[in-house]
Amino acid sequence: MFEGQVHDPQLFIALLREFHDAGPEHRPALANTLSDAIVAKRVDLAAVRQVLLDTGEAELMETLDRFVDLIEPYIEEGGVEE
Repeated sequence: MFEGQVHDPQLFIALLREFHDAGPEHRPALANTLSDAIVAKRVDLAAVRQVLLDTGEAELMETLDRFVDLIEPYIEEGGVEE
């Protein structure tokens, strides 16, 4: 889904919404996709946050903030060696 270039914030928000609504058994795969997009800088988080503010989706904003807090060490180090 997120391959190569910066994507429309709506694509990321749709995946974030799916992550937010998913049960625990589905979250790991979604988390991997979300974190990959963030760490590889294929999503503009400022644009995502602006859309969430404009649409009043506070729950998704909280989910995004908690998620970014979890992966922050990987963001700071530029990713994970594979």
